[in-house]
Order: sequence, then structure tokens, then C-alpha cells
Amino acid sequence: MDVTDVEDLARQTERTKRVAREFFETCNTHDLDRILDFFHPDIIHHARLSDYPKEGIAFVYKLTLDAFPDLRWNVVEMIAEGDRVSTLIRYEGTHRGDYLGQTNTGKKVSFFSINIARVQGDQFIEHRGVLDELHLLTQIGALPEPYLAQMS
Repeated sequence: MDVTDVEDLARQTERTKRVAREFFETCNTHDLDRILDFFHPDIIHHARLSDYPKEGIAFVYKLTLDAFPDLRWNVVEMIAEGDRVSTLIRYEGTHRGDYLGQTNTGKKVSFFSINIARVQGDQFIEHRGVLDELHLLTQIGALPEPYLAQMS
């Protein structure tokens, strides 16, 4: 790899980190249209059971923002190289709406996710995310505390 290649990689890495930082800042505005602008129309979101398109991402964000209207995305750590970025996020908010069958509890929640994305231009073209749903569901009373201890 010559100097030009190294410089190009460094520039791409900085662009990738900038897009990711701007995305999480935008998430904290709760402006769903602006959030969705970060996802390429042809994005592939890799989930546990199956991959899904941008419409699925929109559904998940709306469901989450309706249930936790004060939710904050806090970047704990970000690692990037080239067009790929991994981010550890700590979420904090209050359960105010229906979430996976659990109605408003008013409980404060705090949980983590790890997001791995590939950036194309100023958008995510590919994304994987792992959310610590066990901790979230336990905090809102959807799962008994002993389940969390056995599964974590």
C-alpha cells in the first residue's frame, strides 16, 4: 500500500466516522424523516431472523420512538476503518408507550447496542445491530429479573 492509498483510507475513515456521528446526533432529534435519510434506499439491515429493507427500519424506529419519546443515543465507543464503522451505544429514556406488548410503565431504562455499518457516500448501505433487549425488557417488566440472570 503506497502513501496515496493510506491517505485515501484515512480520508474515507474520517468520512465514515462523520456520517456515523451525525446519524446518532440526528437520532437524538427524533426527526424520523431525517433519521431515515441516513439509510440508502437499497440498504440491507441484517437481523437475527431475516434481512429487511428500509421500510422495516422505519417501522422499528417509529415503534421505538413512540414507546420511548425521550430516548437518547449516547456514543460510548466508535471504531472505523475505510467504509465500515462499529459503534457501542448506550440508550437512556423513559417507557411511555407500548413496546412489544408492554404498556406504558413510566420506568427509566438504560441499555446498550452494538451497531456495525458500511457507509456509501453519506448514507448507510448495510447495517447490523445487536440490541440488549433482555435488559430492556426486564427494566419495563416484560421479563422477570431471574430470566435476565440466567440468560446473561
